[in-house]
Amino acid sequence: MKLIVCDNREASGEIIGGMLARSIAEKPNINLGLSAGRTSVMAYEDLVGRWHEEGGFSFRNVTTFNTDEYVGLAPHDRRSTRFIMNTRLFSQVDIAREQTFVPRGDVADLDLECRAFDILLESRGGLDLVVLGLGHNGHVGLNEPGSSAKSRTRLVELTPSTLAAISGGERFKNLEGTPSRAISMGMATILEARRVLLAVTGMGKADALQRMVEGRVGPNNPSSMLTAHRDLTIVVDQDAASKLDKEHLEEAEIR
Repeated sequence: MKLIVCDNREASGEIIGGMLARSIAEKPNINLGLSAGRTSVMAYEDLVGRWHEEGGFSFRNVTTFNTDEYVGLAPHDRRSTRFIMNTRLFSQVDIAREQTFVPRGDVADLDLECRAFDILLESRGGLDLVVLGLGHNGHVGLNEPGSSAKSRTRLVELTPSTLAAISGGERFKNLEGTPSRAISMGMATILEARRVLLAVTGMGKADALQRMVEGRVGPNNPSSMLTAHRDLTIVVDQDAASKLDKEHLEEAEIR
């Protein structure tokens, strides 16, 4: 596990954006797993800027798989993962839309959608790199507490703590308008990715990061399972890192 500590969310986005740019340049046909949290989206904005201003890499052979989508939201809904990814990344670079995969949350047969997503992902050889955020309750993707390390893409019921956290944010304005279910890429798929980048920013995530890094590993805290991954990089800001013990901070890379 590699820990990188930087000043703030913007700096975290720049670091992850640079890592993504280098990864695409090194492997032009990379398979990326992408989340749509605030810091992740900042990283994509940085990545878009690098593509326009610096060049040196192309998205033409890149394939993307998003980690989650909320049930009931159509792709054109401004709150959907598909809409956010289209507007903030895919439409800004030279990637073919048919190489971008986001589960559909508005289809009649959601279980079939989950199975089809897994079959497609497996047929493409799995993920080379996945970008994740960290939930207040330890979820990654939308793998809520209790998620098995063997889980694949499936329907999940969002916990009250997750609903409370997302209902007053940029995507959802109140609890009544917040979907209670989502499709989430499973922990098994995430753990099989060849590289994991985890973005953790803000004082509100300090407890969750401490539990992940220093607490017991197990399904009650899905993020903790990432700590055994062979290639995990956690990019955090000063606020999120504020409750980590001295040993971890001494070993961290400070930027």
